[in-house]
Amino acid sequence: MKFGKDLQQYRAPGWEDDYIDYKELKLILKRLEDDDATKDEVDAEFFQALEDNLEKVNRAFLEKCQHLEAVLDQTPVGRERWSAKEPSSRASGGSGGPGTPRHPGTPASLASLSLGPHSSGAADRSGGGVPSPKPARLKATPLGDGREGDAAAAAAEIEAKLAEREFYEAYRMLGRLQTYVWINTKGFQKIMKKYDKRMELRGTAQELGPEFEARLEKEAFCSGKMSILAEMFKSRRPGGVSSSGIAAAGSRPQLQLITGNANSELASEIAARLGVPLTPAKIARFPDGEVSIQILENVRNSDVYIIQPTCPPVNDNLMELLLCASAVRRAAAARVTAVVPYYGYARQDRKERSRVPISAADVAKMMEAMGVDRVCCVDLHCGQIQGFFGPRTPVDNLWATPIAVSYFMTRELNNVAVVSPDAGGVARAKMFREGLEAQGMRASLAMIITQRRSTSELGSEIAQADLVGTVTGCDCIIVDDMIDTAGTLFMATNALKSFGASRVFAFATHGLFNPPAADRIEECAIEEVIVANTIPLPPSVNREARKVRQISVGKLLAQAIKCIHTGDSVQRLFDMDEGVNLLA
Repeated sequence: MKFGKDLQQYRAPGWEDDYIDYKELKLILKRLEDDDATKDEVDAEFFQALEDNLEKVNRAFLEKCQHLEAVLDQTPVGRERWSAKEPSSRASGGSGGPGTPRHPGTPASLASLSLGPHSSGAADRSGGGVPSPKPARLKATPLGDGREGDAAAAAAEIEAKLAEREFYEAYRMLGRLQTYVWINTKGFQKIMKKYDKRMELRGTAQELGPEFEARLEKEAFCSGKMSILAEMFKSRRPGGVSSSGIAAAGSRPQLQLITGNANSELASEIAARLGVPLTPAKIARFPDGEVSIQILENVRNSDVYIIQPTCPPVNDNLMELLLCASAVRRAAAARVTAVVPYYGYARQDRKERSRVPISAADVAKMMEAMGVDRVCCVDLHCGQIQGFFGPRTPVDNLWATPIAVSYFMTRELNNVAVVSPDAGGVARAKMFREGLEAQGMRASLAMIITQRRSTSELGSEIAQADLVGTVTGCDCIIVDDMIDTAGTLFMATNALKSFGASRVFAFATHGLFNPPAADRIEECAIEEVIVANTIPLPPSVNREARKVRQISVGKLLAQAIKCIHTGDSVQRLFDMDEGVNLLA
C-alpha cells in the first residue's frame, strides 16, 4: 500500500543505489495524465526503464552473492576446504598468510562489510529487524600454574570465538540479502500492477501483471541462488556452532523461523522484515497422503516460530503445524511459538447441537500436546478461544483493524457509516468506528439483523434483513472477521443500497472466498473488498474478482515476533494510531 515507505525503511546502508527505482517508474506512468504524452511514448519509456532496473538489481544481487561466497570461504571451515583443494595456497610468504584461500579482492574479515541495519542498530530504530546480541568480548584464558598447554588452549578459544563471530556476521548478511530480494520483488510486482491499472488492463486478457510475475521467477535475484547460499552457509559452519544464533553466555535463545506450505509468501515477508533467513525444512507428502516433516537445520536451544495459518486445505495445514511443532520440540528447541494468522475450526467454538465436539478447543489441546509454548493469531473469530488454551500457553490475539482503518483514511469517504452484518459483530464494528474517529474521521454505526432459514444440516440462507441505524446518503463500510462464500456480504450490500447507501465497501480480516464468493462479489454493488493476507487468495479470486484488494499483516506479525522474542510488550500493536506505521 505504501511501498515507497517500505523501500525507504528496509534499504540497507551502503546498498542504496542497488534497489529498484520505484519513484522514477511511478513518475513515468504519471506522464499519462499529461496531454502531451501519448500511450506509445509512455510505454517505450516505461519498459526501457523497467529493463534497466531489472538489469541493475540482477547485477547487484550477483555481486553480493559473490561477496558472500568469498566471505564464507574466509571462515575457518571454508579455509580448510580450500586448503584441502589447493595445498599450494598454503605456501609461506603470501600476503594472506598460512591457510588463506587465494581470492583476489576478498576482504580479510567481515568487519569491512556493509551488512545493513543489524550491524549498526538502525533496524532497531526503524522497527525492521531483530536486535542481535553483541559479540562477547574475547578474553584469553589466563595461564595456569605453569601447566603446559594453557597458552595453546587460550589461543584455540580465541580462534573459536573469532570463527563464531565471522560465521554470524555472514548469517546476518544472508538475512540482509533475503530482505533485498523480497523488497525488490515486491517493487516490481507493484509497479506492474500500477501499469495495468493506469492502462485500464486489470481484469482483461491483456493484463501484463501475471505474465511479468512468471518472468520474475526466472530473473537471477528470484532464482534458487538464495537456497544455494543457504546450503553453503550450513556447510561452512564451524564445529560446535549452529545457525540458531550467537551462543554468548547469558544471551537469549536466538530466533528461528519455520514455515509450512499454507502461506509461504507471508512467511517470506515476515522473514525479510525481520532480516532472519527462513530455516530450511522439508515438508512433503507420502504417496498415501501422510505428511512428511524434516527440519534441515539445528534448532537446539532456539526460540522457534512456526508460521502456518490453518486455512484450506484445513486438515493438511493443521497437521503440518502440529508435526512441525513436534519436530522442533523433539529437537530440543528452547521455546516453540505457533504463529497462526488464521485459526481454523474457530467457528466451532460451542455446542449448538447435541453430540457435537467443540473443535476450536480440541485444536487448542492438540497444539499444547505437541509442545507449543505460545500462540500468536490475528482476529480470532471470538476472543474466548484464547481461554481454550491453558494458563501456560499464552495467546496474543492481534488486530488487523488499525491497519484497515489507516487504509480507509487514504480513501475519499463522505458521511461514513460502519456497518455490522450481524448482531455478533457489533463490538468489532464499534471498534472500527472508534479507530476512524481516533484518526479524525467521524462515523456512525449501523447493524443489519438477519433471519436465516436452514437449507441443509450444515448450511443456511438469509431469509430477511432489517437495518438498525441510518445509512441514507452514506459511504458504508461493512466490517466482519471473515468472508467465506460471501453470502452475508452479498445480502448486506444489496440491503444497504436498498436503504439508500451511496457507496458500499467491506473489510474482513480473513478472505476464504470459497465458491461462489468471487461471482457474488462481482455481481453485487459493492465498490471494494479489503482483506488481509492472512490467507492466500484463491486463484479464482485473483482471476475473476477485480474488486478484492489485500493489505498485509506482515509488518504487524514481524513486530509481534520481535516483541515476543525480546520480551517487550505487544500493547502498542493494538493502538489505532500505530496502524499508520503497520500499513504496508
